[in-house]
Amino acid sequence: MKNYNLILSLLLTASLFSEEGRLGRESNEYKYSSIGIDLIQTEETGIGAKISIPLPGPLYTIIERRAEGVDTENESYDRIINGVRLGAQSGIGDLISNISAEGVNIGVKNIFDVYAELGIKSVAIDGKINSFSEDDAQAHLVAGLRFGNSNNWEGKIFIDLSKESEVVQKRCNVDEVCIQEEIAVVEYILNEETDRKFGAGVLYNINKRSAFSIELTSSKVFESSFKLGYQINF
Repeated sequence: MKNYNLILSLLLTASLFSEEGRLGRESNEYKYSSIGIDLIQTEETGIGAKISIPLPGPLYTIIERRAEGVDTENESYDRIINGVRLGAQSGIGDLISNISAEGVNIGVKNIFDVYAELGIKSVAIDGKINSFSEDDAQAHLVAGLRFGNSNNWEGKIFIDLSKESEVVQKRCNVDEVCIQEEIAVVEYILNEETDRKFGAGVLYNINKRSAFSIELTSSKVFESSFKLGYQINF
């Protein structure tokens, strides 16, 4: 929680010293056309890449690939995650338009954007003992808020919902004959419960074409992750 408070404090403090309109954008003109690369720190260091492509209207699509290291009691392995999601974003004012109450219209400004992304992802495990991938893809939902100034510092908070995978050791039963007892067989299973990740991040627009970001994400299944990214905007 301290890390999330640190990110939000950084965003609010930096915005006080931001130059309004520095890049010639509207304050909520958030970019949804970019290519980015991320350095991801969990138990081990990983790397990720993401492409965001705008579509007509409020729609856009996300294509990403991540490689994350995971340590267990018996083995270290990499999780290779491929995913694609269709997203939609809208300013809260545009979404609600006007709130009417007993004939009185109250205008709502676009003080933040609401976004949601729905898609699929597949996971492959690469370890020293065995390599395998899940047969079927899993549903993946990300939703949250974007706020701040697109000319300078931006912030976001979000929730990430999907089924996650873990590695367990399957050993020989008493009545079974194992050819190599010293080598444990790795079995890949899905948790019955959907993992709920909560995250927060900040992004600084260096100029019209580039930005860097910091992001923290918690997880029920795996360790919390820290992400440092750089993206090129179009």
